[in-house]
Formats: sequence, C-alpha cells, structure tokens
Amino acid sequence: MAGDADSLIREIDEGAISPMTHIVTRNLYRHISLSDALREKVVAAFDDCSQPHDMAALEAAVWAEIGKTSVENQGGLRLLIGLTRPNEIIDWYLAEFMILWAREEGVTEQHIIDAFHD
Repeated sequence: MAGDADSLIREIDEGAISPMTHIVTRNLYRHISLSDALREKVVAAFDDCSQPHDMAALEAAVWAEIGKTSVENQGGLRLLIGLTRPNEIIDWYLAEFMILWAREEGVTEQHIIDAFHD
C-alpha cells in the first residue's frame, strides 16, 4: 500500500479506518530513535503495561521536556504523549498532527501508513 500518508486523513474522516492512539503511536515509535532516557523510559513503561499513576508521572515529565524544546524538535515528544494517556480513537484532526510529528522524526510515508492500518 504505497502512497502519501495524507490519504489517512480522508480514510479517517470517511470512517474507513478507526485507528487508536496506543497502537499507532507504538507502531510509529518502532521507527523513531529512542534518543534519550526519557523516551526509553516511556516506551519501556508502556511495553511493561505500567500502572496509570506511573504513566501520569511520565506524562508530566514529557510535557516538561516539551516546554524546554524548540517547536521544530517537539514532534517525537508530542507523539510520546500518546503512550502516557488512555487509549482513544484518533480523529482526522489528531491524525494530521501525528503524521506531521512522525515526518519530523524521519518516519517514512509507508511506515506512517502502516502504523495507522495495523
């Protein structure tokens, strides 16, 4: 399924797919470098099914890091928030941001599409 990840917006808007934040975010993070201890910790906690209170503390840490990071370098951190919060359906609006952030992290169009279709 080759193509442009922007096509996902139409698929979501038309109801053809109903991706969930945990699955999509984790799939995207298979192609994003865990370049620092915080990213490693959040992904490991998610993979280990940490308790909600543990994830709340990690979410606060990620937001603090976002606050210290230039806007053009926040994409991967903003995606990471998806692993710290309850699982939810991704609407077209959130999908636009997730696609942008994944692109900022160097995720290929095909990997983005695949992440939303899993």
